[in-house]
Amino acid sequence: MLNKIRVHQAIYVISGLFLMFFNHQNAFFKISDINSSLAIIFVIIMSLGVSHGASDSIVIWNAYSNIKTRAIAFLVYISIVFLGLFVWFQSPAHGLVSLILMSIIHFGESDLTYLKKVSQMMKVSWGFAMTLLPVIFFENDVKNIFDILVNFEINPNVFFALKILTLFFSFSFLFLIYTSNVITKKDKIFLFLEFLITLILASFLQPLFWFAFYFCFLHGIRALINIGINSLRDLLFLIIFTLPVTLFAYFILFENLQIEYLNIIFSILMALTISHMFWPAINRFLSNLLGEHK
Repeated sequence: MLNKIRVHQAIYVISGLFLMFFNHQNAFFKISDINSSLAIIFVIIMSLGVSHGASDSIVIWNAYSNIKTRAIAFLVYISIVFLGLFVWFQSPAHGLVSLILMSIIHFGESDLTYLKKVSQMMKVSWGFAMTLLPVIFFENDVKNIFDILVNFEINPNVFFALKILTLFFSFSFLFLIYTSNVITKKDKIFLFLEFLITLILASFLQPLFWFAFYFCFLHGIRALINIGINSLRDLLFLIIFTLPVTLFAYFILFENLQIEYLNIIFSILMALTISHMFWPAINRFLSNLLGEHK
């Protein structure tokens, strides 16, 4: 797995450098109007981004041998997703706070899984930075996005505090890399380059474009490597379970219920993150309850 991680890190860094160059040649990523770019962000996240969450279908399928048990597990998983959507649309503010807190934990745990012995503080520092880096450079833009999501104006002091915390955890992460004695020198170099590229991209990409790039091309691909996509069957599983989410998001939420793209993107991410994060524990519970261990 480490070789795959290293190749991914190299590709991510090169892609980031290419994006920096492309940004100077083209005004495409300098779009300041949120609405003009949401359709593009929607397509990217609902396809490439959601696919790593759909890999849970592979985990569920491999965990059980009985078709009935698999069906029950899939039903539980989908029910949790719909419960998450219900929570978001009942209280977007609680949904957004939940998404941020889960992202801080999940990004750190998932992105740094290959570093077996790193401290929890390093994971939290990485997770906090990856969740909120744009607030350092685009405080007002992030505020506008959050205000739209929760449907009221959030106190500006909240974003000043988030900026200070994000700076603190960013420096904390760099300090922990430098002082760590459980990470090899090569791992430190690649990890530093990953962080540096992501930080630089956050300084000039609009927050939604930055999030789509990080979420799909660093976090998403890293998660797929962690799980292990090793066959055509695995790839088909990803497509089969990603496509319904994308179609549901567009035809039901957008076309039928006329919910705005921004709310669709983050409500679905919150709902899927709940299932994605807590599925290992739920899976153990179901295995004991149903009496099946493959």
